[in-house]
Amino acid sequence: MSDFTALDLTEGLNGFLGFRLTEWRDGYAEIAVDLADVHRNRQGGLHGGTTAALIDAATGYCGIFEPDPEKRRGNVTVSLTVNFVGRPKGNTLTCTARVVKAGRRIYFSNAEVKDDQDTLIATATAVYAYTDVDAQRK
Repeated sequence: MSDFTALDLTEGLNGFLGFRLTEWRDGYAEIAVDLADVHRNRQGGLHGGTTAALIDAATGYCGIFEPDPEKRRGNVTVSLTVNFVGRPKGNTLTCTARVVKAGRRIYFSNAEVKDDQDTLIATATAVYAYTDVDAQRK
């Protein structure tokens, strides 16, 4: 365990959905969300887009850890494959993501989403390209 202090992610979709970065270190990220009505589909179940967004956020963060924010790189999703394998029984989802391999321009990561009752909800693989941290803001 590191000395990392959990952060509420406040920008964009991550902020809207209430994601919290609960663990972050080199090659690893963990993001959690407490389920609410905004996370559900029209049948009342967990929306697949919520799960995919949670995975995209965690796999994105796991590849750009740098303690010095001035040195941190940005990234863009190149590929995201999600396998939906179960339905949540609990009220909180947590996505854990790890870098599998990183080069100078791209990195590969894996993730899994579980609920607070340890039910496996989804697994995923992702590929990201590194960018300038402000590249998408222009």
